This record gives sequence, C-alpha cells and structure tokens, in this order.
Amino acid sequence: MKAVTWDSGVRWDDPNLRWADPSYLLEPGDFGYVNTAPATGASQAKKGIKTMNETPENQKVLLALAKNMRAGAATLQDVIGLHHHRDTTLNAAILKLEGDPAAAAGSNANKGSQLVYKMSEDAANDARSARKNLSDGDVKTLLDAYRDSMEDVNGRKHNAGWSAAGFTDGVSVPREHAKRQSLLAMMRSYLAANPSHETSKLQPSGPPLAVTAAAAQALGVTFQAAFDLLNTLESAQANCKTLRDADEAALADEVSGTTNELRDLLAADDPRWESFGLNIPAHPNPPEAVASVTLTALGNGREALAWTPAVRAAYYRIFIKIVGVDTDFRFLKRDDDLDHTLTGLTPGSTISAYVIAANAGGEAAASPTVTKVVGA
Repeated sequence: MKAVTWDSGVRWDDPNLRWADPSYLLEPGDFGYVNTAPATGASQAKKGIKTMNETPENQKVLLALAKNMRAGAATLQDVIGLHHHRDTTLNAAILKLEGDPAAAAGSNANKGSQLVYKMSEDAANDARSARKNLSDGDVKTLLDAYRDSMEDVNGRKHNAGWSAAGFTDGVSVPREHAKRQSLLAMMRSYLAANPSHETSKLQPSGPPLAVTAAAAQALGVTFQAAFDLLNTLESAQANCKTLRDADEAALADEVSGTTNELRDLLAADDPRWESFGLNIPAHPNPPEAVASVTLTALGNGREALAWTPAVRAAYYRIFIKIVGVDTDFRFLKRDDDLDHTLTGLTPGSTISAYVIAANAGGEAAASPTVTKVVGA
C-alpha cells in the first residue's frame, strides 16, 4: 500500500482507496486489493506502473516465463490455434541466450550468448586486475626508485630538471596507470641520454634494483603488453555484450508476441492462461510459492539473498529477522528481481529470511526460510 493525499490524482471512487489519517491506496498483493485491470488484459498503464502479464525486464525472470510459455505451447498450440509464436520459436530464442546442448561442444552456440558475455567480462576483469598488480607492483617500485634518484640530482622542489626527467606534474609518481606508462617511457629516454644518472637501489630483500634505461625498456614492454591485452579483451567484451543484448531483446519480443497472440485466442477468463505461466486477466490467481531461498556471504556485513522464480509472480516481498535484534520477522522491501543484497549486517550475527511471491491476485505461501551466520 502507498500513502496518498488529496492531490495525488487518485479517483475518489477507486475501490482500492482507503480514506483515513493518513489515506492510502491498496496495491497488488495487499489484503483486500481489487483487480481493476481491463478484461482483455491489455497494457494501458502509465509509464513505470506494471500491469497484467507484462514482459519481464529481469533476464532470469524472462527466461523462466519463456520456458513456461514453451511448455504451454507444446501442449496447447494446436488446440488453440497458436500459429506465430510456437514452442519451436520460443525454444530457438531461449537457446540463443542460454545455450544449445545440441551445438558443438565448446562453441559459442553451445555456451549461449549470456555465458559467452560473462566469460568475456571475467577475462577482461582478470586482465584489468593483472595490469593493476603490475602497475602497483614492479612498475611503481621502479618508478619510486627512479624518483628517489632524480631527487638526488634535482633536489626536492620541482624544476626544469624534474620536467626533463619526465615529472611534468610534480615530483611524485602518478597514480594513474597510463601516466605511469608515460613516465616509464620518459625514464628510458632520459637515462639513455644521461647514463651517468643510472644507478641501483638497495631493496628490503633480494639484489639491488637497477635504475637504468634497459630496466625501464624491459618493464615498459611488459607493461605495454598488459595494456594491449586489456584493450583487446574489453573490445571483445563490448562485442559479446552487443550480441547478448540482441538475443535478450529477441527473447523479450518472442515472449511479448506470444502474450499478444494469446490475447487474440483466449478469453479473459480462460484458465489455460496459466498453462503458459501467465495470469488469468479477468481473475488472476495468486502465484505459486518460491521454491528455495539462499544466502551467500559477500563480506563487510553484506549477504546476497537470492530466490528461484515463482510462476505468475509480479513481484516479491522480502522478510528478514536478525536473531537477538528482531522479535519476529519484519518486512524489508518489495522487489521485482530475484535477488537482493542485505547490507549493514553485523558479522557473526545470525539472520533468517524468506520471500513471498505476489501478483494482482494476491500472495503465495511463504518460501522456505533460510538461516545463516553473517560473514560465514
């Protein structure tokens, strides 16, 4: 339910309006809510307001609905005359995104565009971490030693000598990776032109560090390779994302098209809507219950709460209880997705949670309760 005022734009005869202090409007899933969706189930809501049998935006929810539609089509498509959006077209759209087991093992078609994109993202992240480790490790160590040697030559204050050595913005080693790469190149050039300024620096362990043009050249080649690899992998990631997004949009179009075709074939009160994972427009039933819930530690007092999709659910209500703090479960929030990050938790405390699926027809039974020690 949501609070309303006299100027909220709510009709005075809205069956879900409750005049009180404060006044409020019942929403789908609230006790006593009256479904006011048109009998055809057509979408005519204002922007940002969800109506009956909308196409999900969340990819996991979209896939779950598409699979329910595929099952319904396989059973009923010839009975009701479903011609344009059949089980084969739904299946093809699903497999492009999720992967085709019949395709060659290890191929992109076998993996599906979502997994291919995720793998490209992971590869780019690994390359990004490797470049950072190199920059903050060997590169910074050599540049710090070079900076110290230039202080011996030019003093502590920035001057023309510092600029000639590559320190154009001050006398400190920059934090940005690209600027460190530029300074490394300047170090090579400067020491090649001024070999008398080459030196070595004692290290906490191991042999002394050579602060030479050759050392800068060798490390510069390695650093450039890290940049090149990251650029290649980021480009591949962008391409994979484009393909994944196209497949996801195609699946959404297939699901939306199936819903629209069903509106032409099924009456608003036909119970067979539910065979496709959709609500009966004239009188929606509550969704099925969420089958399972998980909690996964993310560190720093955060836990990832996730749940399986419930058939015909429009949204989910999350309830939590912190042992020793809450006397009973309390409502946390309403969520359209299939996961939520719990924050501000105390490591070592015990938390329990469950989820209730809901739609315009009401609420399902609560999911199983999951209990976990935070951070463990």
